[in-house]
Amino acid sequence: MSTTRGQGPIGELLDLELDAVIDLPGAGSWLKVPLGKLETERMVPIDADILTLLDRITTTRTPGRPIPHPRTGKPADFLFTDHGHRIGSNRLRHVLNQATQTAQIGHVTPHQLRHTYATALVNAGVSLQALMVILGHSSAEMSLRYGRLFDSTVRDEYERALDLAKQRIGALPATPAEDLDDGVDWRTTPTIKTALAGGYCLRAPAQGACSYANICENCTSFHTTRTYLPVLQAQRDDARTLADDAQSRGWDPETERHLRLINRLNTLMDHIA
Repeated sequence: MSTTRGQGPIGELLDLELDAVIDLPGAGSWLKVPLGKLETERMVPIDADILTLLDRITTTRTPGRPIPHPRTGKPADFLFTDHGHRIGSNRLRHVLNQATQTAQIGHVTPHQLRHTYATALVNAGVSLQALMVILGHSSAEMSLRYGRLFDSTVRDEYERALDLAKQRIGALPATPAEDLDDGVDWRTTPTIKTALAGGYCLRAPAQGACSYANICENCTSFHTTRTYLPVLQAQRDDARTLADDAQSRGWDPETERHLRLINRLNTLMDHIA
């Protein structure tokens, strides 16, 4: 997001409207970002992951009538609304804080996320010119940039750098529904995997194992009976498969985690047998 004077990353995000995404045949999807009091806009290329996220927000947001724009007073269908009201910056910061606490990565600001995003692209080799367009930095070439909003060079630079950045960070795991549709066994996917009583957890390798993985089975307050013996046996079988998979990938901490769970399940089953 841009740091246009008088409007930071949060301001640009909250100013996005329902028609912010523009699809161009042969040129991919672009995000139309308003530029504050200039009443102009810039176009930022987006990939399939971001497009999916925006589609999800569009379908889950609470519907309502157009809201007067805080700057222009004109009716606007904002993307981020709740019960007919435009979401404020404080609420967005609060939700971000909740997410970072859950992820156990400490306090993170929107500007830090923007900086991390830009750093990943730079480390992947994106050109300075393309980065300036993507981030909306002011420069002497601003007029030229607005004259070519859909510059194919920017799109090519963005996609090449983003693909490389994703390879370094680690691809996000497919959703369970996608796995089943493709006939893929979740236990063999190249992800950090954990079997749960009602499903399973998939995490990108770069994320590492969840700090809460198998916490219940190892808790002293966890109790079970012979009624749950088939469930425990199935979980142990999954854990053995996951341990073998982790060992074949050279993920020693993951292998040890699953082996510890197997030992714990064996102890529980011996106790109730």
